[in-house]
Amino acid sequence: MDDERSNSTDKESSSEDILDLSVLQELDFGPDWGSETIESKARRTPTRDPKSKGKKPFRRGKTEGPRVRGKIAKPTRPPEPKHLVSFVPEEVPFSNLIREMRTSCRTYPLFDLAKVILGKPERFFVLASPVEKPGEEPPNYYVTKADGLPFTTREEAYRHLMGHHGESFFEVEEREAEPPKGAFSVVNKCGITGKLLAPPNYHRFTELIREHHATQLSNMPWVKFQIRIETDQNAEAVAAWLDSMKKIHIYRLKDCSGDEPESFDTREALQRFLFGQRFPKLIKKVSKTRFSGVRLAELPTGVLKRDIEQALEEQRRYPLSTANMLRSRFRRLNFTVYKRGSKGITFVCVVKRKSRTPDAVFADSIQALLHFLDENTRSRKNELIESHLGFSQGKRTEKQEELVRQLARDLRWVVTEGYVIEFADGTLLPSPVASIQKTSRKRVKAIATETASSEEAKSEKKATAVTTELAEKVENPSSPCEET
Repeated sequence: MDDERSNSTDKESSSEDILDLSVLQELDFGPDWGSETIESKARRTPTRDPKSKGKKPFRRGKTEGPRVRGKIAKPTRPPEPKHLVSFVPEEVPFSNLIREMRTSCRTYPLFDLAKVILGKPERFFVLASPVEKPGEEPPNYYVTKADGLPFTTREEAYRHLMGHHGESFFEVEEREAEPPKGAFSVVNKCGITGKLLAPPNYHRFTELIREHHATQLSNMPWVKFQIRIETDQNAEAVAAWLDSMKKIHIYRLKDCSGDEPESFDTREALQRFLFGQRFPKLIKKVSKTRFSGVRLAELPTGVLKRDIEQALEEQRRYPLSTANMLRSRFRRLNFTVYKRGSKGITFVCVVKRKSRTPDAVFADSIQALLHFLDENTRSRKNELIESHLGFSQGKRTEKQEELVRQLARDLRWVVTEGYVIEFADGTLLPSPVASIQKTSRKRVKAIATETASSEEAKSEKKATAVTTELAEKVENPSSPCEET
C-alpha cells in the first residue's frame, strides 16, 4: 500500500543550443594569484608598529572574548490533533472523473487522482470525529440544521446562526433619535475598519463595541479586535460620532407568536432571546460530522478548523489515506488497480491488462503497431504519426490521411483490449508475450522497470499539466475523447 509520488525532470538537449565557453575567459572570478609579481606581494606585506612589541598582529575576523554562537531555531512540530479528519469525494465531481476514465481508457497514478479530488474544496467532503481519550467521555459536535456545519460548543453554533442566518429570524429598521448628551472629549475607533465606535465614558460603550465585532469582524478573535481599537481626540471625530448616533437601529422579530416580543432596542437583547428560545431547536448533537469542503471557510477560528486545515495540507502533499480510500472505491466499480515499477507506484485503469500469446493473430496494421511498440518502449501517442508511419507534420495526401485514421483505430483497439497501456502523459507500453523464453522475460521485465523509472522521472511541469487537464474535465465533462 505504500505509494510514492512521481517527481522528476525531463532533460532535453538540442544540438542547436551550443554554449560558447570562450566568454568565460573574460569573466573575473577573483584575484589572479598566479600572475602577481613580487613587488605587489611586498606592497601587501603588513607592517608592525615598533611600539607594539610582543603583541600579536591583528587578524581580520577575530574578536576579543569568546565567540558567540547564533541560536538555530529548531523546527516546531505541529500540535497534536484533537480531531480525526479524512476526506471523501463529492458525488458529482467523482462521477465526472469516472466517466472521463471510462471514456479515455487511460491509466492514471492513484496519487494523482487523489490530488485531483483534493485540489478544490467543492470536490470533497470533510469527515471529522473527536479523538477519544481513555477514561474520558468523547466530546460531541453541535451541528446547525441550516447548513450542516459542526461546532465544538453550543455558543459557537448560536453565533454562527446569528451572523450567517440572522436575516431569516429578524430584520433591522433605522429610526431617527436624539444624539447622546454628555461631555465627550475622545472617541474610540476601530483600527481595522476605521469606523467610529463610541467614547469610553458612554453608557452603551461595551454594547456598541460587541455589536460592531459581531456584525463586521465576527471571524476575528475578540482579543485581537480589542488590541486594534484606537483613541481619537480630534473634536471633529467626536462631532461625527454624535451625528451618526442620530439614527438608531430597531431589531424586529420575524414570525413572532403572541407571547413573544415584536422588537428589541439592542442587538444583545435580541441575541439573548434567540439563544434562549429559538436556536436550541435548530441545533443537533452528534458524535461524528460530515460537511462539504466549501463550508470550511465558514468555520470559526479554533482547534477544529486548525486540525482540518492541517490534515488537508498533509493530504495534498502526500495523499496516502485518501488514495487508500479511493483504491477500494475503484475496485468496487470494477476498475483495475495494480502496481508497476521497482518502487511500486499504483495505477488505476478501467481496462484490464491482457498478455499476448504466440499463436495470437492480429491484422497486419495492428501487428505492425505492436511490433513497433515492442521495439520502441518509450513511444508517445502524439509521436506515432512521425515515428511509426514516417509522415511529417505538413500537408499529407488522401492515402496518408487514411493511414493516419487507420492508426487511430488500431491504437484505440489495442488500448481498449488491454494489449497496450496508455498512461496519462501519452506514453505507450505494450504488454509482453505470455510464453516467452526466460531470458526474454528478464529483458521485458528490465524494459518495464526502465520505463517505470523514466515515468517516475517526468518533469513536475508536465505532471501538473496532465493533472490540471484531468481536473478541468472533472468539473466540465465533455464528449468522448478523440482517438488520437
